[in-house]
Amino acid sequence: MLRRAPRSSAVPGRPSRPAATQSLCFGEWMLDLGARRLTSVDGRELPLTSGEFGLLRAFIEHANRVLSRDRLIYLTRGYGADSLDRAIDVQVARLRHKIEVNPRAPEIIKTVRGGGYIFAATISTS
Repeated sequence: MLRRAPRSSAVPGRPSRPAATQSLCFGEWMLDLGARRLTSVDGRELPLTSGEFGLLRAFIEHANRVLSRDRLIYLTRGYGADSLDRAIDVQVARLRHKIEVNPRAPEIIKTVRGGGYIFAATISTS
């Protein structure tokens, strides 16, 4: 019966992802999900590691919502990851250095004291 049932890529409890060919704009950046490429308004391409790309995608998919470290670890690495891992903080700091005008006073990825992080940029599709 399972072989005959149509397969769904949706995972219970996880929102569906935007189409892989979609480009999303926020601030002065455009993220091409299919090509895994981040470019600035002036056309400068910014290289992202796979971890940074996954984190940015998780933030964009859950924009304007506070995401705890545990939730970010689950969204980027799945259930098998260590929830005490502070590598998420390092990745957030690296991502901020790449996309923020002033990483010490972030406007896109903000820290929510006692809660985690929030992606505060407005997102549009292109």
